[in-house]
Parts: sequence; C-alpha cells; structure tokens
Amino acid sequence: MDQIEPQKKRPALLTFLCVLSFLGAGLATVSNFFVYFNYAMIVEMIEQETIETMGFDLGFFGRIDRAYFLISALLQVISFNGVRLMWNLRKAGFHLYAISQLLILIVSTIYIYKPVDMFPMFDLLLATVFILLYLRFRDLMD
Repeated sequence: MDQIEPQKKRPALLTFLCVLSFLGAGLATVSNFFVYFNYAMIVEMIEQETIETMGFDLGFFGRIDRAYFLISALLQVISFNGVRLMWNLRKAGFHLYAISQLLILIVSTIYIYKPVDMFPMFDLLLATVFILLYLRFRDLMD
C-alpha cells in the first residue's frame, strides 16, 4: 500500500501574515483599478475642491500619471497571487511576492516620491518587514 504523505501544517504566524497580505493586496488592487478607471472624475472633484471641503488635501493627486494606478494594480494582483501560493506553502509564492513588492516600491518612487523629492521610508520598512517574515517560512514551502 502507498503511504499517504502527511500534509504540512501552516504556522499561525504565516497564516496571519497571509491574511494581512490578502487584505492589503486585495484592497490596493480594487482601489488602484477604481482610480485608474475614474481618474478624470477624481481629478475634476479635486480641482473643484469638493474633497478639500471634507478636510483632505489631495492637490498632489493631479500630478500623478494615470498609468501609475494601472501598473500598481497589476503588481498588486501579482503580489496577491504570490500570497495565495505561500498560503498553499509554495516557494514560488515567496519569490512572486518579494519581486512584486520591490517593483511596487520602485514604481511608487518614480511616479510619486521622486517628483516631490521624498524617500518612501515607511513603504520600504513595511515591505522589508513582510518579506523578511515570509523569508522565515520559505524552508517550509515546496
């Protein structure tokens, strides 16, 4: 008789990280696609100061190229798929996730942070923490 190979159990911390990443990548994908498809309307609302009356200063938004939102949404889809693979304990998911997060940092730096001469410190720290925490579990993945 063939022996059934026992399934690997996903550690609780990995499960927690994956849930956070699912939420983050999923919401970022939806919001970036929404902004991409409604860009003209959103910029018009900002120019009419409709949003500013609610207490939000989004003047910089009109300077962001519309392509940024499409690129970011597609990279978030890749990130989401990487997390899905890590959820299933697949090592390829780690690589997809890490590469997509680094590309998201590069794209946001080019389109958002560089024109206003800022450094994306918080984004870099958050991506680094998640990548390093996922790296701890890479040996458990196939």
